[in-house]
Amino acid sequence: MKQSRKMGSIVVWTLISILLALSGMAAMTSAIGETPPNMFYGYVTLNDEPVPAGITVSAYIGEELRGSCAVDGMGVYSLGVTGNESDEGETVTFMICGVPADENATWHARSSTPVSRRLDLSAEDHEVPAVTNPDANQPLIVADGAQTSQLNVTVTDNCAVGIVTVNLSTIGGSDAQVMECIGGDVYSTTTNASVGTANGTYDLRVNASDIAGNYNDSVDIVLEIVPEGMEGMLPKTGDIDGDGDIDFDDGVYLAMYTIYGEPYYLLHADGDVNSSGAVDFDDGIYLAMYTIYGKYYYPLYPPV
Repeated sequence: MKQSRKMGSIVVWTLISILLALSGMAAMTSAIGETPPNMFYGYVTLNDEPVPAGITVSAYIGEELRGSCAVDGMGVYSLGVTGNESDEGETVTFMICGVPADENATWHARSSTPVSRRLDLSAEDHEVPAVTNPDANQPLIVADGAQTSQLNVTVTDNCAVGIVTVNLSTIGGSDAQVMECIGGDVYSTTTNASVGTANGTYDLRVNASDIAGNYNDSVDIVLEIVPEGMEGMLPKTGDIDGDGDIDFDDGVYLAMYTIYGEPYYLLHADGDVNSSGAVDFDDGIYLAMYTIYGKYYYPLYPPV
């Protein structure tokens, strides 16, 4: 039964693709010297799974883009590939959401009618999403079930990002809280800490997946639960530039902050790393030395 429905949809889409090709023939052929396009249609899969609606399929002859379309809700594409007489016998390659398809085709010139062929497309994508810029705004909150922090992370992928979640179970939330895209590549959610959550630093694990099923769960968003009255203070993490790591760049960033200040250099952590009572150029040098020689010689936030 499923097979008959699948074959029926292919027949329908074959007819639709031909009709679309014919209806657009005048515009398409006038742009390429009266040579009709080659039409291709079929199912599209990534890692053996149907791709979601809206994913782009593109066709190339050599390095030149010759056509593109969006996959429909049934995982089917219908694409016209333009060309001219000089392209006879050239190889047509396809990209699925920027990933090279395993299949290709040969372009054939015709004088009056388009060439329409079924070609199911598939590709293998094993590149995990890139997860950067983990950030909590506010980085310190009280565990009263009311005060909130906005958690942000940047996620990019060579194809398309799927679902991004963050594990909030250690502070009384969901272990897979969905983070919504709020613009560009930034994903965000707002959380609080349940009453009774112990004070301390919590590493909230992000899990970012793409539409091919690859995932990256190597990045944490740091949130600190503090006693009432300490909220709003900068955390003592040493990650001055807020990129998720403590490295030499943080020392440079801190030194530049002492020279130029805000808004050019916004501190993401307490800058008084040497506990002198003030944030100054010496702190930048101290933090740089920490990254070179380690905490034994240069402990961060040592007792005064």
